[in-house]
Amino acid sequence: MESKPGIRDFYECANCARFLLPEILDLAAREGIFRRLRDVSPFTFDGFCDALEEDPGYAVSEGNRRRMIGVLVDLFREAGWIDHEDGGASRMPEEECGRVEDAQILFFRECLRHVPAFLRGEPALFRFDDRSVATWDRFLGCSSFRSCRRMLMELMGVENSPSFRLLDLCHGPGWGLADAVASYPEALVTAVDFTDSFARLAKERVNGAAGEVSGRSNIRWVDPGRWKGFGSPLPLDDGAFDAVLFSCGDPYIPRTIRKDVYRDISRVLVPGGRLGILTRAYPDPGRRHVLSSGVRIATLIHDFSEGVCAGWEGFSDPEENARMFEGIGYREGRGHRGRKSFLDGTLWVLEKR
Repeated sequence: MESKPGIRDFYECANCARFLLPEILDLAAREGIFRRLRDVSPFTFDGFCDALEEDPGYAVSEGNRRRMIGVLVDLFREAGWIDHEDGGASRMPEEECGRVEDAQILFFRECLRHVPAFLRGEPALFRFDDRSVATWDRFLGCSSFRSCRRMLMELMGVENSPSFRLLDLCHGPGWGLADAVASYPEALVTAVDFTDSFARLAKERVNGAAGEVSGRSNIRWVDPGRWKGFGSPLPLDDGAFDAVLFSCGDPYIPRTIRKDVYRDISRVLVPGGRLGILTRAYPDPGRRHVLSSGVRIATLIHDFSEGVCAGWEGFSDPEENARMFEGIGYREGRGHRGRKSFLDGTLWVLEKR
């Protein structure tokens, strides 16, 4: 059964992310961030940002950088490195973490190395372009993401039937498409992305997966030139799909148009169609949605690290998402006992009313 190893992979990934805590601590110490925390008394976030603009010269008013500082403060609190009341530094991690060579960890380390330069105003490290294809391929093809995609399609109720129509939205290097072809070779799959940088790699991966199963794949490729990305309507008919797989793209939707994007996804679903989202929910203060301390820390590390990538908007608040989806007309998917989130806010299944 695929779900059990998938769950194990997911939580192992969360635990592995804790190995990056000493590196972030070292970064904060080298950059003088903890020193500036102590200098701001009483602590306010605005005052802290002002202090960081002065020294070490961060451009926190530009782009995603101010939000990154907020994520970093939340991580400090979650890890017990600063006091919850006054923001001052309190204690260091009690455990000495080892090193792991995992595709996600390697990606985060590369991002973290760029953080000081990025916070001082340097350009983003990775974009969704030809130069970054190999990096995204390794990162999005890691074992935990692949396990989560397979679980998500199972929870969405994807069927191995010629009449079942699945859309892979923002297919990237094609890992989700390959898993769909391998697990549901009879389903009709449509692939769309806003860039053609991944097209060749995705088609090669799908052809390889199809060869292992039946030698063919029912894939319809939408020309990237027909879709300009988030904020423009999908070039697809109303009610064209029984399910939409949306993997790792949610944190790149601009905040101001999230509702419009998800309303357009609803448009291309049939009534009762399922939307499956692989992402993370930002840790909520009340711990109603994201319970595990390891997952909360992993989510904050992920959010902070990937912040140096072009277009990153960050993980979204689970309560805000619940209100947004309800207002659009989604209801909780019934594939997993009526819960909107699964595995601490990572797999979401929604159903169009």
